[in-house]
Amino acid sequence: MDQKTINTYDHIASKYEEETNDFWDRFPSKIVSLFAEKVGYGKVIDIGSGPGRDGLILKNAGCSVVCMDASRVMVKMCKQKGLKAISGDLLQIPFKDNSYDGAWAYTSLLHVPKTSMLTALVEIKRILKKGGVFGLGLIEGDEEKYSYSSGGDTPRYFAYYQKHEIEALLTTSGFEIIFFEEFRPGSRNYLNYLLRKR
Repeated sequence: MDQKTINTYDHIASKYEEETNDFWDRFPSKIVSLFAEKVGYGKVIDIGSGPGRDGLILKNAGCSVVCMDASRVMVKMCKQKGLKAISGDLLQIPFKDNSYDGAWAYTSLLHVPKTSMLTALVEIKRILKKGGVFGLGLIEGDEEKYSYSSGGDTPRYFAYYQKHEIEALLTTSGFEIIFFEEFRPGSRNYLNYLLRKR
């Protein structure tokens, strides 16, 4: 994640939490429950956890969760919720190979430039145990750009993907698709995947 985007999340952390806290109440939550079911009581890393919304859901479902975010403010918010949390770069995840039963990255990889996406996916595969489950949420589209949707001087970098485009990268990086769904909460279509490390 670039520094501009990190700075923005540090700045808008509380507002972002208010805007997204009820996301899974408003939209289909099947992917979260299926992910938790497949991981069971295993060890999960929530990559790009934000303020801990999904980490808390997974913890309450019985998973052993570690949240990781590039924003120090977001990490602090996770800890305030009683979650284990660290600051980290999703292109260089600070854990050993085969450390986790599951990895969760819901819309966080949107902030990775397309030229680095394969690197991010291979890194996630590296820290997963063989057969580990990866939950991924992206937004459909073609462009890469900075967005100012939260208003003011708040640039966030986004990369959007066509279904065939991301699936080619997932296959190349060594993941098997075990579940897919899509829904449109607004002007854009969400692409949700559960994957297994081959």
